[in-house]
Amino acid sequence: MISKAITTVILAGFVAGILVTGAQMLRVTPLILQAEKYEVSAEAVPHTHQHSGITHAHELNGVAPEVHSVVTAAHGSETAAHAHDQNIAHSHAAENWAPADGVERTFYTAVSNIVTGIAFSLMLVAVYLLRGKPVSMNSGLLWGAAGFLVFSGSPALGLPPELPGMTAAALESRQAWWIGTVIATAIGIGLFTESKTILPKIAAALLLAAPHLIGAPHPLLFESNVPAELSAQFAIASLLTSAFFWMVLGASTGYLYKKLVLESSGVFLKTSSLNPQ
Repeated sequence: MISKAITTVILAGFVAGILVTGAQMLRVTPLILQAEKYEVSAEAVPHTHQHSGITHAHELNGVAPEVHSVVTAAHGSETAAHAHDQNIAHSHAAENWAPADGVERTFYTAVSNIVTGIAFSLMLVAVYLLRGKPVSMNSGLLWGAAGFLVFSGSPALGLPPELPGMTAAALESRQAWWIGTVIATAIGIGLFTESKTILPKIAAALLLAAPHLIGAPHPLLFESNVPAELSAQFAIASLLTSAFFWMVLGASTGYLYKKLVLESSGVFLKTSSLNPQ
């Protein structure tokens, strides 16, 4: 039974990873590539905001803005060009490796999505096993919807998907809020669906609302070279792609779990006779 459950996990994760990669190539990746052009072409100019009194500078590929500014006569234009090229070279050398656009990028995206699909598939199948109730494709779809709400839908209410080059709060703060939101949403949905009394349902509602009452961390000043329309398109496309991923994952785990684990081992007949729900 365990080996069949593992087979369910791997097959469902593989199917969901491959299908969501295709969806990303169609809708999400083109928006990311378009946003990267705005990020690279942005000028690095230090400036002061009169209303807030905040002075800060943007960087281009990790290079300090003074390298791009007009050089004083003491150094001359040739010295400035040399300093610019040297800093750019050092910046690119320090950058992490990234796959090239095209087939290589698609391949690594697919591998990442398959690994992610297998990991989330393992979580869903573990829930099926712990509950010990019959599972089908329809009920798997409902669990997929729950997974989307936990890992994408609820966190996106405070921290929507962001394109490269967009201003954001500190990474540690966003990670802490995201993890807390995922935990609170998962427990809230679990209490709401598994309990039959009113008090646990009230506690579930409070847990679901708590992260959003606290509020997600945001920067004091929003700035981005990416057009707002492009950002909105990316957020919508990312959430739709994530919903598609979870629907495929839920349906495939439900179907394969029923066929490979329940029916083939005779567990389905036993459990369905005891609990027709």
